[in-house]
Amino acid sequence: MKILYKVNTFLILALGIVHVSLTPLFFDKFSQSALWFISGGLTAIFMSFLNFALMKDAGKERTVQILCHIANITGLIFATSMFAVDSLRASLAPQSYIVLFLFAFEPVAAFKYRSW
Repeated sequence: MKILYKVNTFLILALGIVHVSLTPLFFDKFSQSALWFISGGLTAIFMSFLNFALMKDAGKERTVQILCHIANITGLIFATSMFAVDSLRASLAPQSYIVLFLFAFEPVAAFKYRSW
């Protein structure tokens, strides 16, 4: 299970990097919309950083645990909200299911991490 947690965290990191790097493809100029798009990727990147900190010795610190759990729950709420908004369209994009799964698994794995 620890390996799945680490793999999931790497996938969220990769998702964030891909999200940020695709910004020039979706936006022809640097605008407020482009910045909002980038912020979604940065959120995933920083969330994965906190989870990596939790997996290391820093994860024994109560502050790291609390911040990581808050970030994971916030990420799950955001992913669920995005999924709900996307589901109102005629067809749901396949990546919506992947993102929802990754962001749903992360808080569960993080809460259980110390017990493994």
